[in-house]
Amino acid sequence: MRVVLDTNVLLVSIPKLSKYRPIFENLIEKKYTLIISNEILTEYEEIITQETNESVAQNIVKMLVTLSNVEKKEIYYRWNLI
Repeated sequence: MRVVLDTNVLLVSIPKLSKYRPIFENLIEKKYTLIISNEILTEYEEIITQETNESVAQNIVKMLVTLSNVEKKEIYYRWNLI
């Protein structure tokens, strides 16, 4: 299964005592493939830094970049809706 995680979903799944922790654990255990782009990765880092600290955010980003079940996709068309 291939998924794109909303930043808030990723954020609430990181703490070990979170009821949403299985989302993060399943990612680490490679039970699904996470699809990211440069923009998504930047947003993940920015929001996680705001909510935790820079060290945690950098560790999460490094992990995401190195996991074999994380696919980086380039966006070729922008809708410019926002």
